[in-house]
Amino acid sequence: MDITKYVMGPIETNTYLLQIGGDVLLVDPASKPEKLIEILGDRNLKGILLTHGHFDHIKAVDGLYEKYRCPVYLHEADEELARDKQAGSDFGLVAYISCPTIALREGKMEIGPFVFEVVFTPGHTEGSVIYVFDDCIFTGDTLFKGSVGRTDLKGGDFSTLKHSLELFKQFDKDYTVYPGHDGVTTLSEELMNNYYLR
Repeated sequence: MDITKYVMGPIETNTYLLQIGGDVLLVDPASKPEKLIEILGDRNLKGILLTHGHFDHIKAVDGLYEKYRCPVYLHEADEELARDKQAGSDFGLVAYISCPTIALREGKMEIGPFVFEVVFTPGHTEGSVIYVFDDCIFTGDTLFKGSVGRTDLKGGDFSTLKHSLELFKQFDKDYTVYPGHDGVTTLSEELMNNYYLR
């Protein structure tokens, strides 16, 4: 699986394009749907995976759905958050979704050639999830390189996040970690150096 990272939007959110053959998934399309449509070209967009419903991770979703009519996956606990037209107003941003979504469930998922696990990791938001592939994890704003997502926004709770972070200690191998902001890291590096995983 090929992975390409695009840093998008005023809060520099990581959008990931996952490709196997001519099929692709997008993780957290944060901004500029027209740019992402140009990038996709004639490739087959099989779906959009959202790690959570915050405004800075979803701005391109409606534009992509209008073009491709592809499934959009989001945990139901973040449905209200993702549709809140005022959610980004404190940051001078307006970003919400109005297209249909498919409620995520924990466990194995298959979308075309993509096979992965959905793991529920609330704390940053009530409906945060991570996506675990064979050798990589897309952690959204649950886990960053050297840090974790903030918990002072609507739906955030630090004690819940601490419980979710314990799940990373249960993985039985190293993974490349693709977070929602900042740089790519590895699970072993975070287990060794990230204060919040000690």
